[in-house]
Amino acid sequence: MFLSTIFTSIAALSLGVSAAPTVNAYPRYAQLRLYGEPGCFDQNLGELGVYDERLNSCQTFGDDYTIRSVAFEYRLRDNCTVSVYDDVTCNLNRHDVELGACLSGDKQYGSYLVQC
Repeated sequence: MFLSTIFTSIAALSLGVSAAPTVNAYPRYAQLRLYGEPGCFDQNLGELGVYDERLNSCQTFGDDYTIRSVAFEYRLRDNCTVSVYDDVTCNLNRHDVELGACLSGDKQYGSYLVQC
């Protein structure tokens, strides 16, 4: 009887620990989807997750791909905003992208800024 009580207690404790929510040390504040052609349909280049270290500072899309449209798919907080720029220094032609919207153009986009 004593052995079954110990076993039941250990089982209940282990279930309680495994059911605890996990905390992500690096939350994703925003998610963008990048496209190589205008319209947010053709040449899907994948998603770009924005984490703590990329918040509130200008980031480039890099030299590997030509970005011609950007979709703003997700934000962690209501106060997070996304701006996309034509140049790589977040200075030329600021375009604000709304959640769920596609920013599309014939020119190449060079940088982005996520502010929260």
